[in-house]
Amino acid sequence: MKPVAIAFLLLGFSVAASAAQTPPGTHGERAPAAEPMKRFAWRDEAAGYTFVAPPRWTGKVTAVPLDSAALAKSGATSGVRFVAGSKTLLVLLSSDDERAHAMATSGARELSRNDGHVLSVKTEAESGSLALTDQELADAVQWDGAASGTAVR
Repeated sequence: MKPVAIAFLLLGFSVAASAAQTPPGTHGERAPAAEPMKRFAWRDEAAGYTFVAPPRWTGKVTAVPLDSAALAKSGATSGVRFVAGSKTLLVLLSSDDERAHAMATSGARELSRNDGHVLSVKTEAESGSLALTDQELADAVQWDGAASGTAVR
């Protein structure tokens, strides 16, 4: 009798254990491979804009936020450098209306302004095939609440 009781007990445990296993496909399988970026976009929450570059920047250009020393030198409140390899393609600087003059004296030209924020840009002459035209640069800036593809100047 004891061997029959132990067999039923083991059978009950094996049924309970198989029911407690995770269904196939949810765990234990590899995660899908990461897809490459389909577009290049960088967001500045403080100024309220998104910079969306042309598709040729995808996978080639990285955004490097400016440190506090570079921001103080330029007169901006936030900024970013767009870099391909070791070459800086352009620098975006944002500030409020009161500091716009300081950015202009640092060599940046005003690109766009919206709702009290000013966005200035410094472009590099030797950017090669990754250089942006003036139209691409203007179209790349998308202010919060503004229509897509419009730049307020």
